[in-house]
Amino acid sequence: MNKVKVKCGAITKDISKGALKWYKIAGWKIIEDNKKEKENDKTNSKKTITT
Repeated sequence: MNKVKVKCGAITKDISKGALKWYKIAGWKIIEDNKKEKENDKTNSKKTITT
């Protein structure tokens, strides 16, 4: 099952991709998984500290 995280205010939910259409209509926003950006952020900060 493919799950997607959505958010509305302070409420977050894991929902299936089939239900995503209805959550978008209701105004919920998709929370994107940024694991790659976090890894890059760590390497960039290390370079900044060592310089």
